[in-house]
Amino acid sequence: MLFGRVQVRRPEKSLLLTGLRGVGKTVLLNRIEQMALAEGFRTILVEAHEGKPLAVLLAPHLRHLLFDLDRVKAAGNKVHRGLGVLRSFIGAIKVKVGDLDIGLDIEPEPGSADSGDLEVDLPNLFVAVGEAAQERGAAVAILIDELQYFSTEELSALIMAMHRMQQRQLPLVLVGAGLPILPGLAGDSKSYAERLFNFPAVGPLPEADAARALQDPVRAEGVAFDLDALHEVFRLTQGYPYFLQEWGYQAWNHAAASPIGSDVIRATSELVSQRLDENFFRVRFDRLTPREKTYLRAMAELG
Repeated sequence: MLFGRVQVRRPEKSLLLTGLRGVGKTVLLNRIEQMALAEGFRTILVEAHEGKPLAVLLAPHLRHLLFDLDRVKAAGNKVHRGLGVLRSFIGAIKVKVGDLDIGLDIEPEPGSADSGDLEVDLPNLFVAVGEAAQERGAAVAILIDELQYFSTEELSALIMAMHRMQQRQLPLVLVGAGLPILPGLAGDSKSYAERLFNFPAVGPLPEADAARALQDPVRAEGVAFDLDALHEVFRLTQGYPYFLQEWGYQAWNHAAASPIGSDVIRATSELVSQRLDENFFRVRFDRLTPREKTYLRAMAELG
């Protein structure tokens, strides 16, 4: 519905997926990109991370996008103007973050997206890109993972840019993903964020879906889990997707015959817990402050 409405210039909220780590947000984001491509969208897929500003992250992809649109034969100069605005935007970035060379040999567009204020410049850049796409009969989907890493200024600029897209009904849509704090961050950044975005929550699977997630892959290989095994895995994981993967992986490796029974699940549970402690949890635990570790220990002791 989102992609179809954007293509015919109907107002529709962009999507920001939220959920804990390991629930499948990135997988869903990749699947949404495939859906956008199938609908004829040009797509940009990036992952935010600490230490790389939003502007630096997007600029090379927008350059590629505009050159791609320039190959589409059509009247008008919006694509050329978009490249000029991007050149101005990059010039302003250099002042703030240092050298940024993405090989854009074109004259800047004076007075457009060159103020150095991201909340002013990014909306102007998105307008130029959206107008270029519209002129070429195209639509653009920007997909960003780990949105919670952006600063308040960056998130605010992104929200303002999407507000401008809705106001002008330009064919550019944002699909993002982040931790459950994302709706709060967006709301704190701009109070009207809830009018621009839907925030679908991605969480644990219901038992029936968890059973299918385990059963379907092994059935393709002529193997099955028995019902007791499926119930036991769900009891242990509560449908949390990453944990389902770990228990399914170890059960497959240790089962001697089909169907895979609950005895195999119980026999591998200690190994799964060890792997989770050494990998999944350790990466997060090692980043905590001493006070945060103390807090976690208190939670664990309370059960």
